[in-house]
Amino acid sequence: MTRNPWRAHSSWKQHLANFAIALSLALLTWIWAELESDPNVTATFPQPVPLEVRGQPSGLTLVNTLPAGVSVTLRAPRSVWEEQLRAERLEAWVDLSGLDEGTHVVPVQVAVHARPVQIVAYEPAQVEVVLSRLVQKTFPVHVEVVGEPAVGYEARRPQTWPAEVTLTGPAPSVARVARVLGRVDIQGVRETVRRQVRLQALDEQGLVVNEVHITPATVLVTVPVERLGGFRDVVVRVVLDGQPAAGYRITNVVVHPPVVTVFAQDPTLVQNLSFVETEPISLNDATESLERLVPLQLPEGVSVVGDDRVRVEIQIEPLETSLTLNLPVEVVGLAPGLQASSAPATVDVLLAGPLPVLEDLDPQGSVRVVVDVTDLEVGTYTLTPQVDVLLEGVRVVSILPGTVEVTIEPQAPMTPTPSPTP
Repeated sequence: MTRNPWRAHSSWKQHLANFAIALSLALLTWIWAELESDPNVTATFPQPVPLEVRGQPSGLTLVNTLPAGVSVTLRAPRSVWEEQLRAERLEAWVDLSGLDEGTHVVPVQVAVHARPVQIVAYEPAQVEVVLSRLVQKTFPVHVEVVGEPAVGYEARRPQTWPAEVTLTGPAPSVARVARVLGRVDIQGVRETVRRQVRLQALDEQGLVVNEVHITPATVLVTVPVERLGGFRDVVVRVVLDGQPAAGYRITNVVVHPPVVTVFAQDPTLVQNLSFVETEPISLNDATESLERLVPLQLPEGVSVVGDDRVRVEIQIEPLETSLTLNLPVEVVGLAPGLQASSAPATVDVLLAGPLPVLEDLDPQGSVRVVVDVTDLEVGTYTLTPQVDVLLEGVRVVSILPGTVEVTIEPQAPMTPTPSPTP
């Protein structure tokens, strides 16, 4: 029997078609299974991607401010979001290569270094870029002196080093600059001022032009300050009369102000004057600190600039001494039906404090040594005595011995007294 070749060829094609269908179904099944276990997620990246500037032409500078970052929406499998998409894998930039001076609209470019990831959208897609020529210009330094020196002093014209600085920046910004200014405060000074002062570029309205760079950024400013004729600064000397009460001492004397400025029409009257004295302040029998507003004693023809009185504070404190007392130990907190004894029965207490207080000390009721036996039962205990001091300023330095032995026992029964025989 002869075999039909056409029928055999048709059978082979049918098998091939069936295989292709089966393979496609298997592939679709696999893709569906993968999508079920690791589905695609479309979302905006959690933080904006920093926008970089690349290819900036030489001699030109960027005048306007570009967006700090780009918001990027991505589509990727969940596993890629969790394992690969990090901030360092994304970048955004604008390319300024070949651009001239002027205003340009430049596309934003975004790249993601992870697979498989699809960039769905990003914002902004383009930005406006303004380029300007970078210029330099030399400006003199102006110094504004703020405040006034102390009375009797005069400030001279300030000097700067260097006297000129260089401004670098976009041509429109440099053209806005009216002056370069530094400020120095000399309020209340009595000597020449030398300071490093930071400079600012200002426009005609006094507003700061931030787009320019100043070289150097600081200059050395010297403001000469000189004393006027007939004026002189002198120290104040406090004059004390008498002594505090017995047992007290002076611990400190403070005068405000410690230096005053004096003036005389005849400069020779103050030429050799180095101090002025206060009127005497009486301390006789003083037992506490004093504060007085005291006039100054001035030579004939000399006056004080301002108030001719000074405030004087005199601190007076009692002398300290020490005293040792031998005091009985009192037992407190003893339960009913019990009695206690201390060994030793007395302790030495070293006190320190003001001499007048300790000299008149009456231990009776002023100082007690106690041990507390609250909640303690019959037995022998080693306890630390406490010292109660009812005098202000007196403190306990030490107790000898530091512990005592307290014995607690039942009270002895009372023996009845026999009645007399008639």
